Amino acid sequence: MLKAASQYQTGLKGEVSNKWSNCSDSDLWDLFRTGDEGAFNYIYTTYFLILFKYGYRVAPNRELVLDCIQELFIDLRTKQDLTPTTSIKYFLFKCLKNKILYQLRKSRRQTPEEVSRLQNFEIQVSHEVNLIQQSIDEEKKFRLKRSLSNLPTRQKEAIYYFYHEGFSYQEIASIMGLKEVKSARNIIYKAIRALRQDITG
Repeated sequence: MLKAASQYQTGLKGEVSNKWSNCSDSDLWDLFRTGDEGAFNYIYTTYFLILFKYGYRVAPNRELVLDCIQELFIDLRTKQDLTPTTSIKYFLFKCLKNKILYQLRKSRRQTPEEVSRLQNFEIQVSHEVNLIQQSIDEEKKFRLKRSLSNLPTRQKEAIYYFYHEGFSYQEIASIMGLKEVKSARNIIYKAIRALRQDITG
């Protein structure tokens, strides 16, 4: 199913990307909100695989994530009161995470806090993550990977949003359900401090 969706995505994206690729997120979203089918197709083809990779980090259950993504886009097409946004990726990430956690709560009969504690949000060391100097040696790379895996789930999740996805503290706080922006900042600072301490020994 995922392979077929990816192939469909590739073909469809080639047809619509030229027209919409220069639109800002807010303009593209406004076009979609007014019923523009081309804008919807571009959003779908651009973000489908991105959403799947993110959703699989939240809950490593392929079918659950695919179902939630499909449900998300169905909801978007049928909802009449969508709010404006300046970041489509942020909006979709937040909606998808809520859907996944809702399905997990339903199946496990647990509270949001209990479900959150059970998740093991996985992140990978990437070339884009400039947590330490670029000339880092293999020993420190190994330590960084080990240190990332040992971080509490909430810290790993916040690090992922900030360094991999480029979300602001405010967006991170919203996605993670934090009441204050400074809470997101504090989580990231604590994670970076722990990483530095572990890496430098």
